[in-house]
Amino acid sequence: MSGRTSLTGDRRAEGPRGYPLVGVLPQARRDPLRFFMECARRYGDVISMRLGPQEVYLLTHPDHVRHVLQDSARVYAKEGPATRVRALFGQSLTVVDGDRWRRRRRQVQPAFQPGQHAHFASVVTRATEAMLERWRSMAERSAPVDAAAEMRRLTQTIIIRACFGDLDAAEGKALGEALDVAVGHVDRRLWSAFGWLQAATPAVGRYRRALGAINAFVSHMLSHARRTAPTPNTLLAALLAAPAAGEPITDAELHDELKAFLVAGHTTTASALAWTWYVLSHHPQVRERLEHECRSVFGGGTATIEMLPRLDYTRRVIDEVLRLYPPTWLTARMPVADDSVAGYTITTDAIVLLSSYVTHRHPAVWEAPEAFDPDRFTRARIGARPTFAYFPFGGGPRHCIGSAFATIEMQLIVAAVAQRYRLAPVRDVPVIPIAGLTLHPSPALPYGLHPFQ
Repeated sequence: MSGRTSLTGDRRAEGPRGYPLVGVLPQARRDPLRFFMECARRYGDVISMRLGPQEVYLLTHPDHVRHVLQDSARVYAKEGPATRVRALFGQSLTVVDGDRWRRRRRQVQPAFQPGQHAHFASVVTRATEAMLERWRSMAERSAPVDAAAEMRRLTQTIIIRACFGDLDAAEGKALGEALDVAVGHVDRRLWSAFGWLQAATPAVGRYRRALGAINAFVSHMLSHARRTAPTPNTLLAALLAAPAAGEPITDAELHDELKAFLVAGHTTTASALAWTWYVLSHHPQVRERLEHECRSVFGGGTATIEMLPRLDYTRRVIDEVLRLYPPTWLTARMPVADDSVAGYTITTDAIVLLSSYVTHRHPAVWEAPEAFDPDRFTRARIGARPTFAYFPFGGGPRHCIGSAFATIEMQLIVAAVAQRYRLAPVRDVPVIPIAGLTLHPSPALPYGLHPFQ
């Protein structure tokens, strides 16, 4: 990786030299994680590069992350860099900016208040128990499960029911398959130099049909709820019942928010859970301690939300998984006005990249950053770190609105599974993180199910 310099105000921001027209895109798309980590190692906390025709700055220090996400959050917009995922997220809270974002956040926030947590937890518990019951017959036959696929199926079931209530099994299966196709298509094209093109290929045809099916389903459920009444204790019911913040949320806005919940509400959690089983299988002492805590707290019974505060070590394990393998591993912003970061001028035609994957390994903050150590998340050690050294759910005003739901979901699922089964790899194969829409493991994770007596 040869160096280049870019004159950006008071100092020169260094970075990798790319090729004419495409910049560093060929190197970045081959292995984004390795590329960005190497950039941080070689060039420091502020790295300048070109991705295609776009001037890009990768900021890696926690103080710079805090500047973009919190201190100067109004200066940095999200909508422009989100073009490639707009079909999945529409004009939802995930994408919109400015006054429109602030109004929408006020409108959507009541659906995620603590009063909703118990209802959501009951959805998680029922879906997880059904999965464990299905696993029982598989364990009796010594049939392995694909941990990543199982977690994706489970989290899809949970978010669909959380949004809309119980569905007919065939309807839920069809929606899950459509989500798989749509998310998979965007995931594969995210780093393509021509990802914005939608030529008439069979893959694009399948994607468009899947996206159409998702849109039709959400529209049908919203229309039905308007005509009759939504299922009580669902996100849809909470959104419809929420007091209007200035002006009522429209059906088009509700549609985009619900579609965004369906996508983001399962992909991120599924990735984190898949990594959890992978990490536990490679750290037997951690696994045994977690299993012991879960059995001690719940006594082999149903994991409940009231008891989650007692899962101190389990929570630390999950936090450390999210440090090493943050599902939302990269976020992008574009300044709406020229800004200065550490003496470098970031102009309005540039894109700023923040990578939790990279910052979670910053050597100035994290000792032995590649090692798995849940005790990094004791209260004392958390307090000794900069706040934005760890941001798996983003930060500042745009901190993920569903982060509390996701944390509850992961704890309940891990506690329920860890009391019943130990997941052991069927074969020892190298597993690597794939940096797409989320950070997910590859290849598949086949695990044997070993029930506890």
